[in-house]
Amino acid sequence: MQPQKTLFIVNPISGFRRDKSAIINLIHAQFPSSDVELTAGPGEATRLAREAALRDYEIVAAVGGDGTINEVASGLVGTNTALGIIPRGSGNGLARGLGIPIQPAEALRVLAAGAVRAIDAGCAGSRYFFAVCGIGFDATVGQKFNAAHWRGPLPYFLIAAQQFAAFHPEALRLNFNGKQLQKLPFLITIANTQQYGNGAIIAPQAQPDDGILDICMVEPMSIIDAIKYVPKLFNGTIAEAPIISYGRAQELAIEKDGPILFHVDGEAITCEGPLKISIKPQALRVIAPANSSNHMMLSHAN
Repeated sequence: MQPQKTLFIVNPISGFRRDKSAIINLIHAQFPSSDVELTAGPGEATRLAREAALRDYEIVAAVGGDGTINEVASGLVGTNTALGIIPRGSGNGLARGLGIPIQPAEALRVLAAGAVRAIDAGCAGSRYFFAVCGIGFDATVGQKFNAAHWRGPLPYFLIAAQQFAAFHPEALRLNFNGKQLQKLPFLITIANTQQYGNGAIIAPQAQPDDGILDICMVEPMSIIDAIKYVPKLFNGTIAEAPIISYGRAQELAIEKDGPILFHVDGEAITCEGPLKISIKPQALRVIAPANSSNHMMLSHAN
């Protein structure tokens, strides 16, 4: 039985074909009594999600890429409204991390099953993240990719290859668990889930409901190193690479000389330091496959 109140927030320009009518038809076929809202610009999905939670919607489903999912989830943190995910992006990091199918029709079936689990929410400055936050090379690539007209894994790979040759690491100061570290990293990823997206697993030990952040520090590398270690991202063995080290913390602060470029779930942002990052345990209810850990069946009471 479906919940009485379900809202789908659709980014109409997500997806390779950007065929909004097809996805809306799928939604109405599976959820005929649901409501659908289309976003018109950045930040609107968060506002719509927050308003829906205040209007007692049981589920608000994000239909779009990682940015849309982040916005909708940000509006639901700390509420009783569950997040649904219908992934239509380039990486689909959170969806993959929670075992949600990438095909919209299959994701809708997971949504209809209604198994809900609670996951943590990461906080980076004034923004939430639910998969990963990063500083360094991945933030630079994210900034370039966000500004590009093309979407999909191939454009992302091409931008990453182009930026690899031009990237210059910057000195960072990290404070966590009472330690102060000076780093000149290729990148630092703060992970709530295991992967960036597209199966690229950066933090194999990360769990989205353990109340702690996994900190992945990658040293500068040559093109030969990149060719050697990138495959390890996709077979789950990146932790074996000698250029990467890990830490775990509930909060940390990162400083550098000048503004800090970072990303939350792929969206690049610039702020003045220090950048303070923390975790809110069990802050978001999300619908995921029933075999996902720490799940419970959503009540359909009137």
